[in-house]
Amino acid sequence: MKRINVLDKSVYNRIAAGEVVERPFSVVKELVENSIDAGADEIAIYIEDGGKSLIKVSDNGSGIHKDDLKKVFLPHATSKIAEAKDLDKIITLGFRGEALASISAISKTTVSAKTEGSEFGYEITCDGGEIGEVEVSPVEKGTVVTVRDLFFNTPARAKFLKPNKNEEADITNILTRLMLANPQISFKYVADGKTVLHTFGGGLDEAIIEIYGYETIADCIKIETEKNGIFISGYIGHYYFTKPNRTYQTTILNGRYVVNNTISSAIHNAYSNYLMKRKYPFYVLNIEMLPETVDVNVHPNKTDVRFIDNQVVYGTLFSVISNVLDGAPQALDIVKSNSYIQVEPSNKPIVKKPTVSVDELTTVSCDRPFVSSFPQTKKQTFSFADIEKDISDKKEKEEKSSVVDDIFADNKKYIEELEAEKNAVKAKQESLDIDANFVLVGQVLSTYLVLEKGEDVYFIDQHAAHERLLYDKFIQECKLGSVADQPMIIPHLVHTNEKESEFLLSKFHDFRKMGIDIAEYEDNVFAVYAVPLTLWDIDLKKFFDDVLSDINQLKTIQITDLLHEKLSQKACKAAIKAGKRLSQDEIDALLKMLKNDVTLRCPHGRPITVKISRTEIDKWFKRIV
Repeated sequence: MKRINVLDKSVYNRIAAGEVVERPFSVVKELVENSIDAGADEIAIYIEDGGKSLIKVSDNGSGIHKDDLKKVFLPHATSKIAEAKDLDKIITLGFRGEALASISAISKTTVSAKTEGSEFGYEITCDGGEIGEVEVSPVEKGTVVTVRDLFFNTPARAKFLKPNKNEEADITNILTRLMLANPQISFKYVADGKTVLHTFGGGLDEAIIEIYGYETIADCIKIETEKNGIFISGYIGHYYFTKPNRTYQTTILNGRYVVNNTISSAIHNAYSNYLMKRKYPFYVLNIEMLPETVDVNVHPNKTDVRFIDNQVVYGTLFSVISNVLDGAPQALDIVKSNSYIQVEPSNKPIVKKPTVSVDELTTVSCDRPFVSSFPQTKKQTFSFADIEKDISDKKEKEEKSSVVDDIFADNKKYIEELEAEKNAVKAKQESLDIDANFVLVGQVLSTYLVLEKGEDVYFIDQHAAHERLLYDKFIQECKLGSVADQPMIIPHLVHTNEKESEFLLSKFHDFRKMGIDIAEYEDNVFAVYAVPLTLWDIDLKKFFDDVLSDINQLKTIQITDLLHEKLSQKACKAAIKAGKRLSQDEIDALLKMLKNDVTLRCPHGRPITVKISRTEIDKWFKRIV
């Protein structure tokens, strides 16, 4: 074995930089988070060439004392924590003390700062790890960090950078998350001399409008609630408002933008009945919980977290989002009024532009170093000891606002009406009750049934409707535990390792409830003796591969989800096909089934029924304009 060397700081700082400074967006994230922790309510970000040539972040925060300027470039130097016990309750975005040391090791970095009450500002430069001397600077109160020539002394890293526009896109992406996570702060983002984004600190509503536009907020539901000690607020998209990827999803946990599988799975599964394949919901959610129940020190970039109890987090989010989307009675206490939206009798949301001026928006201030956006309407120090008082104050304030009461009353009435209609999906959906008032016109294109009622014409997709009815029948059998099983001539053996074995043992009840008879055969080997009769031809190897695909992540309803997917596929195969000419008896039978079990979406999310009004048809033929 070779002799052991103690690395020089110039070497280990570059190694650390490889973990903290992945690309230019990592630098921007670290610097902006430092500004937020410093209590700034105005932050400006300037970049050139995708951040490769220049990254400059200035703020009006507390600044840095002259005697501390040299320390900012030292590894593990931080003002966020002082002792080990501080790690158990982290309420700041940064805390490791590695950011500036790592950044300055691979760039030419200048830090200029002035504290309140100081006569002069001061600055210091670190060139590739070589720290200079502290000098007087004309900087105003706050801090300005300028990073030039990123990776100039590590060409191996530099060659892996993306083109300038791609790097700029990644910086824009992370900045939008920071803006949404801190809507009480005014952000200005300039790339190559062009202002890309500019928010004024007027709250989450205005931040969403600035980033995504007025149309987006019109298609969203504002929510705010507390459950199991977890506070949830923000905006979720209506069931029909979907995006082609996950880049429109933002989760803020205790003021920190995170990407966490437990949270994203809970939300996605709550939407699952309304989503078509490769479609994703839109949401901007603020989640707050006690700092000691969250471990933020699990990722070098602090983009992921770990919870003490994943099940509580998953279950809370899933139930809250599901209640809102399904129009459950509990939604009355979750859905809040949105001052930018007004609901007309037709239930179509109309966006109202802000009535405040830009000057009014820029007067919003922030007096704390770490702020999450719950609640947004009140200045407060981040303290969970005052949570109950905050809720009480907030409710009292709402009671004093007659305008909010009126709007909320409308929302409440709207949801109650939906509940009375057997939880039909809100907004663009409408229940179809096949009764004597409907007149069957016939079948067209061997695929659609056409019905007439009053001044409206209804098109029913025969395959989608039958598929959903079969799927609901299968699911109901599973819920009632009345699933008929099909014994296997030769048991199917599932070989596992220790961790997988432990997981399967804990899920025996779920398997058997769904009609899968499974038992332990020998150490780390399980035998499947029977499967649901409906799924007699299921590929058990693929099924168990899916079940065990990632047991490190919480998947409370994983087995149920997988079986539901198989049932959906089975229903699709068994349903009446498009292109089949139906007899009158078959049509009558299908309509009779729909009368007692109405739903307007197939298991894959496609609509079953489309209504066309007389007005729309008259417009086609120019009878009306």
